[in-house]
Amino acid sequence: MAPGYPEGPAPSPAPLPDAARIRDNLARLADVLGVPVSAFSPEQQGRGEAVLQAANLVTVFSAIENPAARRTCLAFVRAMASS
Repeated sequence: MAPGYPEGPAPSPAPLPDAARIRDNLARLADVLGVPVSAFSPEQQGRGEAVLQAANLVTVFSAIENPAARRTCLAFVRAMASS
């Protein structure tokens, strides 16, 4: 091993602080929805009702801890989308 380098596997990266994790999640959600991250900002004017509802849906869905209940929720949303 080269001098100055510790032996063994590299340490795991430190977990993101809450604010950084929230920004990362919002960025991923915005990317999936095809909107800018600023669409989730309370100060943003003219944001669509659909973006607000999608953000609300994700927030509520993430609070469901039971995997079977999550599957039921997804099945319901998919059924509503196809009706």
